[in-house]
Amino acid sequence: MPSLDRRAAARRRAWGRGPMILRFEPLEARQLMAANLANVALPDLVSTAFTTPTVSDYNSTIEAKGAIKNAGTAQVPPGAIAGIYASPTQVIGPGSVLVGVVTINAGLQPGATQTFDQQITLPPSPLPGMNATDNTLFLGVRIDPQGIIPELSNNNKEGLGQGLDQSIVTITPNRPSSIVGTSFGISTPSTTWGQSITVTAQIANKAQGDAPTTRAKIVLTPNGQVPGGTNDVTIGSINVPAIPAFQTTNVTQAITLPAGPPTLLAGQAAYLISIIQDAGHDASPIVQNAALQGLGLDTAVITIGDGTNAAVAKGPLPDLAATGVITPGSPLYWGQSFQVTTAIQNLGKGNAGAFKVDFVLTGVNGSLSPSIFLGEAQIGSLNSGFTQNVIQSLKLPSRLPYGYNIASLTTGRIVAIVDPENMIDETVKTNNTAASAPITLQLLGANGTISVPTLPPIRTNQPTPTANLVPQTHAVVPRKPGAYKLPVKKKGPSLFNQITNYPKTIFDFFKHTLQPPAKKKRR
Repeated sequence: MPSLDRRAAARRRAWGRGPMILRFEPLEARQLMAANLANVALPDLVSTAFTTPTVSDYNSTIEAKGAIKNAGTAQVPPGAIAGIYASPTQVIGPGSVLVGVVTINAGLQPGATQTFDQQITLPPSPLPGMNATDNTLFLGVRIDPQGIIPELSNNNKEGLGQGLDQSIVTITPNRPSSIVGTSFGISTPSTTWGQSITVTAQIANKAQGDAPTTRAKIVLTPNGQVPGGTNDVTIGSINVPAIPAFQTTNVTQAITLPAGPPTLLAGQAAYLISIIQDAGHDASPIVQNAALQGLGLDTAVITIGDGTNAAVAKGPLPDLAATGVITPGSPLYWGQSFQVTTAIQNLGKGNAGAFKVDFVLTGVNGSLSPSIFLGEAQIGSLNSGFTQNVIQSLKLPSRLPYGYNIASLTTGRIVAIVDPENMIDETVKTNNTAASAPITLQLLGANGTISVPTLPPIRTNQPTPTANLVPQTHAVVPRKPGAYKLPVKKKGPSLFNQITNYPKTIFDFFKHTLQPPAKKKRR
């Protein structure tokens, strides 16, 4: 019987006796038909260095530096990039946000390294998975995030470690400033329209943060009216230099009064003249419409007579009016930049000179007190009967001053204010504002349980200075020759004998280490 038949017969008999055991031939000697990738020339991109500042704040622009090496065997093809991501954890995951892109040079040779140094902007608010008190943000580099470049290895594209492709940023808000008037005076308490006066002010920064360069406006309020209302008229401005924390500056400015009283001030003789800080909202986004310190500090009393121009007839006046504000829709995120559209009309018979339009964020009721400044548009002029369309880029703040607790999901309006400082003499002022439809405001990725981040509280007390050590001087008394002798110290108890309140173990320690050795007795 042939050998193949014998094997088949044996297998048939084995089925009746139990399970059949199959025997496999070893494969060590066989040639496997597979591609040998080690012999294929491919690039292999890997991040070898990555650093950023270790302290910054949301929505801040920082510098990111790094290096990417081609550790493969072929040059890099076109289209290779590396993404820089911000993440609430060390792992680049679904909650991460792309904050920068590095273009890798096509043709980067094997073994060569490309460095980069570019600006990136951190997320505008806490990321999903973070909360308002979490102050750690992770930045990471991911090579070829789209997965379009064939490489030797895909295991070294991210997560190599801090300093290689990761960096940690501690979220730290800027320290707030507080600009207030501490002295205010005018060159004369009585004058007439068309004359010049000189105002002198002392301005202090009473908080722990440095104040930037700002602008203060000089405002007239009719006697009997509450400052900060619609009857205020701005007659001039003062440029205030940057003021370091807890420091003071002095400013002086000559201001020429209008030739005649504006319509809002007609029929008055006595006024409050005041200086209102941060009129350009450079130090704080909160709109401040009135001086807050009092007479002699940021307010004074002035009398303005008619003068020689009282009988001069006024020409036709403009009437500036705002139409509705169109927003890009809801929701808008805190820290987000966006554009709004409005139209300004001149309904009066006179032409209007240069003026500005402020855009502020209010509550859903549209009340301007309080409001948050978002941006402004400058209008060169607007003739009678004409309309000026305005498209303005605005930005919601990432943080609010301390004490403003706004939920991560709320509703507000964008309000346009034409000539907010009342520098244009108009026939009507009640039509100078227009509001948008209600819009939803929220934090990016927030779950509704946290509030909009705020700045630290203002600390008005200065840090206690460290006392200077001043060397004391003593009169030198001449001594007689031979009088310079060192005093003889009296023998006192040893340190061991002075210690009585220690536990036994420590007591024994001092006994063996600090007690003077006992003198040997002579035999």
